[in-house]
Amino acid sequence: MKQKNEITFDLILLAAGKGERMGFEKQFAPINGQPIWQIALEQIRHYPACNTIIVVFPKTAPIDQAFFDKNSALRWVYGGASRSDSVWNALQYYNSLTAKSPYIAIHDAARPMLDHAVLDRMMDKIREGEKAVIPTLNASDTIKKYSQKTYSGTKHSGRHITKTLNRDELVLAQTPQLFEADIIQTSYRTIFAKQTENGRNGDEYNPSDDSSLVEANGTKVAIVTGSPNLRKITVKEDFDYLKHLLAHHFETRTATGYDVHKFRSWTANDTSHHIKICGVEVEHGYGIDAHSDGDVGIHALCDAIFGCLADGDIGTHFPPSDDKWKDADSELFLNYAMQKIQNAGAKIILLDVTIICEMPKIGPERQRMKNRLAEMCNLPMNRISIKATTSEKLGFTGRKEGLSAFATATISLPLSQE
Repeated sequence: MKQKNEITFDLILLAAGKGERMGFEKQFAPINGQPIWQIALEQIRHYPACNTIIVVFPKTAPIDQAFFDKNSALRWVYGGASRSDSVWNALQYYNSLTAKSPYIAIHDAARPMLDHAVLDRMMDKIREGEKAVIPTLNASDTIKKYSQKTYSGTKHSGRHITKTLNRDELVLAQTPQLFEADIIQTSYRTIFAKQTENGRNGDEYNPSDDSSLVEANGTKVAIVTGSPNLRKITVKEDFDYLKHLLAHHFETRTATGYDVHKFRSWTANDTSHHIKICGVEVEHGYGIDAHSDGDVGIHALCDAIFGCLADGDIGTHFPPSDDKWKDADSELFLNYAMQKIQNAGAKIILLDVTIICEMPKIGPERQRMKNRLAEMCNLPMNRISIKATTSEKLGFTGRKEGLSAFATATISLPLSQE
């Protein structure tokens, strides 16, 4: 939860480029089954100060509306013919929001590997009173200017050095770039007013860097140290570098969970003869003897998730000795576990649950259970697996004295978050 007085920003994620130097729309190129724009989105969407995110797509892009419907903080708009057109479209959409943050960040989807430490440094500058902040890297190579022409009276033609620049006075600008909302809006409003009056004229009306517009309007732009990982994908070598970086930036973890509950007879106080399994109410001849609602599927799943994060077990976070959790809906536990995943910057690869019981029958309810878990975890159905088996009438489940569940969670976790 964001604190009431915490500084927040809304984000414009630019994914509308044509990828002319790559030869294809690079933002849709998949790495490990995920398009680059979505990798960029996942890197920033759970940053505490980030509120609404507006993704800008080309008009030819197929939009998975269901993906956006699952999270009210995610919106999308179509871009325009140029970068500035795309930003302008997103700013217009920002103005239509009922709840707006006082700051706007603009980020290139082609820079997907955003370390939260960069954002922390930028937010520190905002708290100090800066109105515009960008991440930069120092220039490590010698930088020279050149011209391309034929020199009079010589046979020399082509590109030649005209000047060597002082690299100690130069930095390389990155994104995201963070601005007070009124300032960046005024800057773009000014440029589009000039464009309407004078007609479009080269790079003046299509800047590659948003802060240059803010500078032109007289606002000082503060800088913080960026990250080499924010390298922009421009050519194929950059794409290959990103694949290599992602392979070394994340690790896959798998852990298991187990839970068991015994049956009890229904009492006169029980108004509903249903038990919960994987978030679904199932009619049953017996109740569950448990401190909470006794959902073995969710309890096992929570333990598997906590195991992936090396963060105790469900009893650590929700001790049965605490009356606060008596008769609690296990959805609260799963929501908490999923928030832990988000806070770690991790991604669920697969959640797998096996229910072991002679009764009730799981098969008729399996699809409802999958649907419910997918809804609670905000995951596509192909990342949820639910299986059922009996113990061939052996043991306490075979004697119909209770039921149990095994769960396995597989997640992708950023190494930098350890």
